[in-house]
Order: sequence, then C-alpha cells, then structure tokens
Amino acid sequence: MSKNIQENITTFHKDISFSGKLVADEKIIIHGHMEGVLQTSQDLTIEKSGKVKADIKSANFILSGALFGNITSKGTVTVTKSGRMVGDIKAENIVINAGAQFKGTVLTKGNSPKNSSPRKQSRPKTKR
Repeated sequence: MSKNIQENITTFHKDISFSGKLVADEKIIIHGHMEGVLQTSQDLTIEKSGKVKADIKSANFILSGALFGNITSKGTVTVTKSGRMVGDIKAENIVINAGAQFKGTVLTKGNSPKNSSPRKQSRPKTKR
C-alpha cells in the first residue's frame, strides 16, 4: 500500500510584497519582495527576482536573488551564481558558487568558537 503525501509549498510571486514575521512548517519560495523575519522548518528559496531584507531560519536555503540579512540553517545554504547577499551565514554546510556575490561572515558547525583556537602548549620548567 503506497501513501500519497502532498508537499505544502507557499509561493510569493513577483507582484507580492510582504512586511512582517512569517512562521511556517512548509517550503517557501519567494519571487517577490519581503522584509522582516522568515522562519520555516522546511526549505526556503529566494528566486532570481526575489529581493529580501530579513533574518531567516530554515532547514535548507537556496539564494538566487538578493538578500540583506542573516541566515541560520540546520542543513545546507547555497548561494547560486546569480545570488547576492550581505549578511552572515550559520549552517551545517555552505556552498557559494562562482559568480555569486557575498559579503559577511560564515560559521559552520566544524568551526565553532570553542573548537577554533589551538591550545597553548607549555614547556617544562628546568632548574638552573
């Protein structure tokens, strides 16, 4: 017996502008203009025509348009060659394709602050 599982997707088209806080449990695709806070437990995509000024939390994130804001992702953040971003990325994996424009900082799980500084080795003291 097979189950039909319908995937819920919210799409904001080119002619839609949104300002505020959006919290969802489904995929979000943005072609229009958004400003505020975007949060989803699923994937979020900003298409080429999308222009977003927001802080974003999502499972995976794909940027092909413009983003001014920070991204926190449990999965992979991908900035495509047409993507433009000013802000910080915090994610498990990060892919920035050739041609993409990015200004900000990147933090992956592997280079968290507590793991990034080498320990200073002490030398044994000798008597003279």
